[in-house]
Amino acid sequence: MSVHAVWIFTRIILQHVLNEQVKVLDQEVATRIASFHEDVERLDSIPGIATPMAEQILAEIGTVIDKQFPSAAHLCSWAGLVPGHNESAGKKKSAKTTNGNKYLKSTLVEAAHSITAS
Repeated sequence: MSVHAVWIFTRIILQHVLNEQVKVLDQEVATRIASFHEDVERLDSIPGIATPMAEQILAEIGTVIDKQFPSAAHLCSWAGLVPGHNESAGKKKSAKTTNGNKYLKSTLVEAAHSITAS
């Protein structure tokens, strides 16, 4: 048996094992998120947000949002989606977005891109 054939065989086995692992993890997520079905449905109704995105958003910010974030601006700041405010001697400098929760930020940016792409 050649090295190439062994490599192909190993790759097929790894893909099968990983697919099974993904199925198990998907079932675990579904079990844990079942009690938050109503919250997922509410987020899913927002244009650009699908069920997996809604689940990820809930995983990052939780379900008791009003106690953690007094306003939408606080949530956006925590996610790192507000421009930086760098001003010195009346001159505005770079206004890059701030650092924040990279997982929530990437999910929300992906949702925004899906809306603009359609």
